[in-house]
Amino acid sequence: MTACAIYCHIAQVRQLHLLVSTTSFGLLIASVLFFNVTRSYKMDPDLKRKIINEAYRLFIAKGIRNTSFCDVALAVHKSKGAVIHHFPSKRQLVDAVIRSRFFPASKLTSEMAFGPHENWNEFTLLYRNPIERAISDFPEELKENGLMHYLQFVSSAGEYMDEFSRLYQELLFQEQNFLLGVVYKASQEHKLAVHDAYSFSRQFFDSSIGKTFLCSF
Repeated sequence: MTACAIYCHIAQVRQLHLLVSTTSFGLLIASVLFFNVTRSYKMDPDLKRKIINEAYRLFIAKGIRNTSFCDVALAVHKSKGAVIHHFPSKRQLVDAVIRSRFFPASKLTSEMAFGPHENWNEFTLLYRNPIERAISDFPEELKENGLMHYLQFVSSAGEYMDEFSRLYQELLFQEQNFLLGVVYKASQEHKLAVHDAYSFSRQFFDSSIGKTFLCSF
């Protein structure tokens, strides 16, 4: 082997060594960064709950369509990647918000659902319909225009959650069944004089929803 060939061979070996070293170093840095980012997600066990809560607040205030992953990340003081780590798509985030915050806030409380309801007039004073219950769970600064925010949220929720319409109808159905039970029991115990418990309970529910709209304008 000539001196020139030996020199070229040594140069190639050096280049190969440099390439391997550089690649290994790059992979090492990438691994460290990935480990640190992943660890940061795991170090905050409440991060998922915080994301849901802040996303709900933003969805109400700005609207679902106008809220981005960056908005949510800024609200929880994390990176966009941290949000996507828990919710890879906006549909998944909206689904979690609706199931974890919107519907639980809209449903009957255990006190109302299983209370004695001894006095019909007292019951009517205590009763809050699903819209009022949901709005009462809004942040204080958004309650003044709560109905507007509520309608905006409900009107766009179906675009991101296929089951929303069905679940919302189930909510109303359960509410009307509950009211029917209360009216029927009150009439059977002669605490309320009604001829048609079903019609009366429907009218009561419709009247309650109507008052919610009237009081908001």
